[in-house]
Amino acid sequence: MLVLLKNLCFRQSIIPQGAHTSPPASTGVYAHHANHGSVTALPQIKNADDNWVSTTTSIDVEVGGIPSNPLTANPKASIMDSIRNAFSAVKNFHPTPRMISDAIIGLADGMTVPFALTAGLSTLGSTHIVVLGGVAELVAGMISMGVGGALGAKAESDGFQAKLADTTKLVLNHPAEAIALVHGVLRPFRFDPQQRNIVVEQLSRSSERMVDWLMRFHYQEKRPDPSRPLTCGITIGLGYAIGGLIPLIPYFCVRNDQILLALYISIGVMLVTLFLFGFFKTVLLAEKEQDKSTWNACVGGFWMLIVGGAAAAVAVGVVHGINTA
Repeated sequence: MLVLLKNLCFRQSIIPQGAHTSPPASTGVYAHHANHGSVTALPQIKNADDNWVSTTTSIDVEVGGIPSNPLTANPKASIMDSIRNAFSAVKNFHPTPRMISDAIIGLADGMTVPFALTAGLSTLGSTHIVVLGGVAELVAGMISMGVGGALGAKAESDGFQAKLADTTKLVLNHPAEAIALVHGVLRPFRFDPQQRNIVVEQLSRSSERMVDWLMRFHYQEKRPDPSRPLTCGITIGLGYAIGGLIPLIPYFCVRNDQILLALYISIGVMLVTLFLFGFFKTVLLAEKEQDKSTWNACVGGFWMLIVGGAAAAVAVGVVHGINTA
C-alpha cells in the first residue's frame, strides 16, 4: 500500500522485470542532457514487490523538445513563472461591453436602493438600526440581483438554442424556405440573381453552413458564451455590493448618538459618487463619439444625481411619516 501511494504521489512508472533480481544492463531509463546531447542511464530501485522502479517521474518539462529532469528543476523558478503568468493574464484582461453593462446595472441599483434605505432609517435616530438594516438589505439585494442576472443570461442562452433548433429543422425539412430567406437577406444589397444563386449554391452544399449563415445574417443571433450566466450573476452581484457599501461606511465610523452626522456625511459622499458614476457611465456606454463629450457626460451625471436623490428623499419622507403617525 505504501508503494502504491508513493507511485501515485510521485507518478513513478514501474518497469516490470519479471523475476530479475538486479536491474538489466541492456534496458532501463535514460535521460537526455540538453547541454551536450549525451544519454545517461538513470538509477533504478526495488520496491516491496521485488520489481525494479525508475527513479524518474512522468512530469516532463520540455525545453527545446527534450524532457528535462524534474529532480534538477528549480522550484522557485516555477513559482515565479506562475506568478508572472498570473500578472500577465490580469494585465491582458479586457472587460467586454456586456460585462461593463452588467457592472453598471449592479452599481446603479446598489448606490440608489441602499442609500435610500439608510437615509430613511436614519430618521429612527440609531446608527445600530441603520447598519443592521443596511447590511441585511445589501446581502439580500446582492443575492437577488446576482441570481436575477444569471437567470436572465440563462434565458438568453436557452432562446438561442431554441432558435438554432428551429432553423436546423427548417433547413433539413424545408430547404426551399431556407433558400428564400437567403435571397431575402441578399436582395436589399442589390446583388443580381446570378450572384445570389452562387451564394445559395455554396450554402446549400452544407446544412451546417446554411444554418450558421441564417443564424448570423437573417436572425442576427450570436452564440452566447457558455459562462455568460455565471459571469453575469457575479458581476451584477458584486457591483450591487460595492455600490451599496458606500452609503453605509459613514455609519460604521460614528457613535450611536451621531446619527445626523453620519447621515450628512453619507449624503455628501453619495452626491459626489452618483454624479461621478453617471458621468463615467455616459462616457463608457456612449456609442457615438459626439455623445462622449463633457457636456453629455455632465448631463448623465446630473440625471443619476436626481434619480438617487429623489429615491432617498422619498424613503426619508415615508419612514418619517410612518414613525410620526
